[in-house]
Amino acid sequence: MGDDVPASEQLWLLGHGWVYPTDSSINVAIAQGKHPPPKGISVEVLDDGGEWVVIYPDLGFPAGKNKTILVDLTGVFSAKSHRRLRLRTNLEVYWDSIEYAFGLEDQDLKTERLGIVTAELRHRGFSYTSVADEFSPELPHYEKISGTGQRWLDLVGYYTRFGEVNELLDQVDDRYVIMNAGDELVLRFPSLEPPPEGWKRDYVLIGDGWIKDGDFNTNFSKTVLPLPSRDDPLYSTSPRRLEDDPVYRRYPDDWKNYHTRYVSPNRFLNPLMTSRKNVEMSGR
Repeated sequence: MGDDVPASEQLWLLGHGWVYPTDSSINVAIAQGKHPPPKGISVEVLDDGGEWVVIYPDLGFPAGKNKTILVDLTGVFSAKSHRRLRLRTNLEVYWDSIEYAFGLEDQDLKTERLGIVTAELRHRGFSYTSVADEFSPELPHYEKISGTGQRWLDLVGYYTRFGEVNELLDQVDDRYVIMNAGDELVLRFPSLEPPPEGWKRDYVLIGDGWIKDGDFNTNFSKTVLPLPSRDDPLYSTSPRRLEDDPVYRRYPDDWKNYHTRYVSPNRFLNPLMTSRKNVEMSGR
């Protein structure tokens, strides 16, 4: 970073990259191992005495593929400092580019929040994915579908039926769309007039929800239940009958009007069992 950056200027570091993700089984293996535990990205600055000083001990990591993280560097450099910093972690993080930018004055930034006009849940299938090399993220190509069948042991339970789901997405609460692998949620927002001359518009999609996979080391990985809730952030209560679940008891009508699609892993298991029988018969 150049020495011409004023020490008092509002300054941001922009890191564009991705992380090689773990899963529940990898996390269990890490917890049982003897090597150092995972540590998020720390930011250190070289002070006037030539010593590295930690200014952010743990910023986490780029949460997903092709993400950008922002680090506030305002005031971290002294007038005499060499404007040098370093990022440290023991995670497998890949940086595509690292830049810095100056902050804008408040009057140069205008925010407008847009509500959803329509929200439709529908089945689509799985996008074709490609990988540039072994150090690159797996990238989906929306225009190409690689398959529409059940790929995994889907979690058994009631999911949201296909169709209009606006009511479930109106606000942040414990009412939500319950999606399965291969589902697609299509959102439409109101169109806006072009920005004034000299202005640039960006869009930020804000989502609030939960995700659970079928990894055998994930809590309650075979079932949709227990239903996630802000009252139980640890997700530690064992599944019970649907009718006894606290979220169901608060919003029972949602299971009459929306969550009526029952899914089981049978479609995945049956072909496997059939293939196994065919192999055994041919072996005889």
